Amino acid sequence: MGRFLFRDGHGHLDDKANNFTAMRIAFALIVLYGHALMIPLGLPYTGAWAISVDFIVQCALDGFFILSGYMITASAMRSRQLGRYASARIFRIFPGLIATVLVLWLLVGPLFTTLPATEYWSQTQTWLFPLKLIAQIDPMAGLPGVFQGSPMGENMNGPLWTIRYELMAYVGVGVLMMVGLYRKNAQVLVWTALTLAFGMAVETFGYRGFGEETIGTLARFAPAFMIGAAFHAGRKHLRLNPAFAGLAILAALVTHGTPLGWMMLDVALASVYLLIGYARIPGRTGDQVRNVEDISYGIYILHWPIGMMVFALLPGLSTTALALIMLPLALIAGWGLRVLVEKPALALKSRLTKRRARSVTAAPALDTA
Repeated sequence: MGRFLFRDGHGHLDDKANNFTAMRIAFALIVLYGHALMIPLGLPYTGAWAISVDFIVQCALDGFFILSGYMITASAMRSRQLGRYASARIFRIFPGLIATVLVLWLLVGPLFTTLPATEYWSQTQTWLFPLKLIAQIDPMAGLPGVFQGSPMGENMNGPLWTIRYELMAYVGVGVLMMVGLYRKNAQVLVWTALTLAFGMAVETFGYRGFGEETIGTLARFAPAFMIGAAFHAGRKHLRLNPAFAGLAILAALVTHGTPLGWMMLDVALASVYLLIGYARIPGRTGDQVRNVEDISYGIYILHWPIGMMVFALLPGLSTTALALIMLPLALIAGWGLRVLVEKPALALKSRLTKRRARSVTAAPALDTA
């Protein structure tokens, strides 16, 4: 028991012997279920079950940022090339996002609008829709006459609002890398402390003014991201074990309801998620979990429009029935996006990276010729 409680659970990302991809898929499916409640019932959540599910959904959303902070920091520490870092982030987010937005704009909108085709395509709202979503100007934008009967209004893709904050985290790390302030573990820990202080200040004193909603949400997700980053930066000095996770959970319970409560919860979540992520699952089951196809992004950005379309066609569905229909459709759609869009984009990135590397190594030979 002592060995179990105090054994260091840290692993290595390089050998890919982890369960993080499967965990991201699980997070996406939790969000799917939460939205299966939201689409027919609307907001705010009412009832003990819906409120409990919403709390679990929020923990899953923070889980995305915690794991992202952990892995992005590992990537930033390994790579000294800002261009390679930037291209990896761009090819991770935008191919799937652009494909999804185009499908919503060109197929889902015309099929589900209540307007005649000529009127649909004559609306400024229609033509601004791709720009708003891809550039994250208004990720909650709708299309004219589409899903008007839904309790959630014309919102075409609810989950996309979190991508803005993921991109902000990527840009923040990239800028710090560029000026040499995200190269050492100590630097990461300093930025974590500053980010937690920012979150505490906003939670304690509030903020009213320009970008109020963005600042408020950033004060939640930025600490989650940097807590994940800190777990990577401090991995040589922090023994990640069940005993530490238990103490973190106790701290989260003690501070619940205070400005520190949600951040302490993120520390507890980070310790639990990383322990699960590095847990060794034996046999074929473990191999399948570790090598599962990463369809998490596709599930995440496609399940909402799938749910909205199903509910528009079958408005009397219960939340359970809607979730059961959304699940297989989202899995298939996520797999399709992965195979048809994400993998070809990653292959293109790999070819471009190799071509750039060859041109860089060839340049000195040209100079001395």
